Amino acid sequence: MTEETTSTINSETSPLTDIMNGSIAGALGKIIEYPFDTVKVRLQTQGSAIFPTTWSCIKYTYHNEGILKGFFQGISSPIFGAALENATLFVSYNQTSKFLDKNIVGISPLNNILISGAVAGSCASFVLTPVELVKCRLQVANLNNAAGLNVQSTKISYTIMSILKEKGILGMWQGQSGTFIRESFGGVAWFATYELMKEGLRKRHGEKENKTWELLFSGASAGVAFNGSIFPADTVKSVMQTEHISLGNAVMKVFRANGIAGFYRGLGITLIRAIPANATVFYTYETLSKMA
Repeated sequence: MTEETTSTINSETSPLTDIMNGSIAGALGKIIEYPFDTVKVRLQTQGSAIFPTTWSCIKYTYHNEGILKGFFQGISSPIFGAALENATLFVSYNQTSKFLDKNIVGISPLNNILISGAVAGSCASFVLTPVELVKCRLQVANLNNAAGLNVQSTKISYTIMSILKEKGILGMWQGQSGTFIRESFGGVAWFATYELMKEGLRKRHGEKENKTWELLFSGASAGVAFNGSIFPADTVKSVMQTEHISLGNAVMKVFRANGIAGFYRGLGITLIRAIPANATVFYTYETLSKMA
């Protein structure tokens, strides 16, 4: 990446435009990835005796709960959360990048990307934690109910009120430490992979703008890099939120149950879902930004 290369995804957009475009892109991406995410969360939080393989989880969910109740249980909260998350990611990334360019003399484009990505991910974690807390509890509610354990409501409003009653308002940020670790490091991987891949592909043909397939491929690569790099932290976060335990206890619970491999249960389907979802997010954001 040369010194002349901009480190922002779209340096011409205003913060309001970033918020609007990021929200739309995030919502579309979440609809695509949500069924895969449900399977991922169930693999992360249920023992291998219940779901020895990804396929066993898919079959159980489909045969016992159907498509909408099973794979899309609790999707309305994550769609709203994805809109907020991506709005936060894109606006904080671009604004941080512009600030660094203006105030840090001689900062390289690569360092700008890395710092801006970390800041963006950190900011997004505070938006994500409450949404993912509700999402994770709803995604395992049917399993707990079927087993007669801890019978839970499958309604979003009841789940939120239950959390507030048990833990208070701060209880909505159960798992914040795990989410912060995941998102701050993940933000670096996500934005850096996208920017570097997009720029590398564009230079191959020497044109000013990337082709459609290049944007899609760069977005898909960013999603794989993000999920592949931070998956253990995501597993710990899911256990913290569904088991109501601390970061340290969640790490020990996963390790004692399945060893190191336990931190990677559900990784395969997560990487598969990352390809279409993140390609959609970045391509939608870029396309809307050019229309502004």
